[in-house]
Amino acid sequence: MAGIEQAVLGSVLDTNGERAICRFGREVLQTSRKLAEGDHPAAVSVGGLVKIAVSGRLLFGTLSDLTADRDDANSVVATVEYMGEGPCGPDGNVLQFRRGLSLYPQPGDPVQFASTEDLRRIYAPPELPHIQIGTVYPTQDVRAPVLFDMLMGRHFAVLGSSGTGKSTTVTMMLDRIIQKAAHGHVVILDPHGEYAKAFGSAAQVWDVGNLQLPYWAMNLEEHCEAFITSGDEHRTVDANILAKCLLKARTRNIQFGDTTKFTPDSPISYQLSNLIDALEEEAGKLERLADSHRYTQLRLTIEQFFHDRRYRFIFNPEFASHSLEKLLGDLLRIPVADKPISIIDLAGVPTEIINVVVSTLTRMILDYAIWAPREQRKPVLLVCEEAHRYLPRVRSTVTRSVERQLERIAREGRKYGVCLGLVTQRPSELSETALSQCGTILSMRLNNLNDQAQLRACMSEGARAMVDVIATLKNRECVISGDGVPVPMRVLIDTVAEDRKPASDDPVFSTSWSQDAGAELLNETVNRWRKER
Repeated sequence: MAGIEQAVLGSVLDTNGERAICRFGREVLQTSRKLAEGDHPAAVSVGGLVKIAVSGRLLFGTLSDLTADRDDANSVVATVEYMGEGPCGPDGNVLQFRRGLSLYPQPGDPVQFASTEDLRRIYAPPELPHIQIGTVYPTQDVRAPVLFDMLMGRHFAVLGSSGTGKSTTVTMMLDRIIQKAAHGHVVILDPHGEYAKAFGSAAQVWDVGNLQLPYWAMNLEEHCEAFITSGDEHRTVDANILAKCLLKARTRNIQFGDTTKFTPDSPISYQLSNLIDALEEEAGKLERLADSHRYTQLRLTIEQFFHDRRYRFIFNPEFASHSLEKLLGDLLRIPVADKPISIIDLAGVPTEIINVVVSTLTRMILDYAIWAPREQRKPVLLVCEEAHRYLPRVRSTVTRSVERQLERIAREGRKYGVCLGLVTQRPSELSETALSQCGTILSMRLNNLNDQAQLRACMSEGARAMVDVIATLKNRECVISGDGVPVPMRVLIDTVAEDRKPASDDPVFSTSWSQDAGAELLNETVNRWRKER
């Protein structure tokens, strides 16, 4: 087998700074096809690796396409996208691989298979903290390392069409991360309630039944988004009214010292009654009674939220006495108390308020990071499932607070130790600003052409050749590129135990419809519906 791996595939025909055009003999390719049946790494295929010997060094590249040679029926023309290089050892394999090229091949230079030992050394984990998440294609035992600090320190994205295994992959990665760092601080925004069982006792799950997000933690923008329903014509007027009254309500809390330094955005608790009183006081100062209807409408809207039990997890008068320290401790797992993961199950949050809730939570995470003493600050990983919901590519006429906060984290979070993990099935619908800030891209199968084009645009040069195989990846397969991996790689992700898989599997209709359901199902359904839990 070693002789086959060292066999010459062909030679370089043409080259530039990014790629080489090569000619391979069909006879060698037939040998490669036989090797492919055994999943041998010497198999030549799109996305596979080859090497070119140049002046005592080995240059490695990824095959991006294979076409018939019109001038020679016994040959095939291949495009090789450059990836990196290393010195050639006495055994003909690379000694120490690094990304980028210091020299380039010339026409006529020989092209060979990348051997099994080459792949081991290329993908060998460097002397840096890392996690292993799968097996490098097309090998059986070469492990795929992801650099811990580079992944977390520069944001990352997990992309893939529905059913390709995104949630399971995220679960496996986070599990490896907390195994590596048991005192981590991970927050997952879970819009479908998928992750509740995925981490067992290592996670604290918050939902509308036990989450206590005090209304006063909202800033002015979030108050306005929740309480002001008027259109553009009157929105500014109502926002000014709310700002003045909100500041009055906050300044009545003398517990935190000099109230003259308070602003409508200050995280100072206030009593609901104080906000209502402020609205009535301001309305009473008006010269014309007819002008007071805006104050009255605002007061009625606020009271409606506080009286609606669907919003009791946020608009609850009893939360006026809650502390910000406890809220941050619960959310960020400080101290960890053997539960480094905080899952925010948003499935039960009413649609009307979900963007305000996510905005408040994400802003608080960044504000914590900004104000924490630098020498004591604990980095936080924020994982945002269905990220295109909150960070859309196409904006509405009014920018939502959640978009502003998440894009702020994408741009500035790294400076303060907040890592953003974006998970989406539609990268073409995700904010370009946010996706461009992700230093590592992990892409599973993408069926949509627009999504593939968006992926191609954000992939690093050395990985673009692999985008061509994105539409044909199997479930659990992915292409990883960027700062978090030594080189771009195609990986078969490790499996996750059945009891740790997120609840995102498709329904099995053939099994479910093979037996009837009784009235008990409807009784239980209606009971849960009415109680909303």
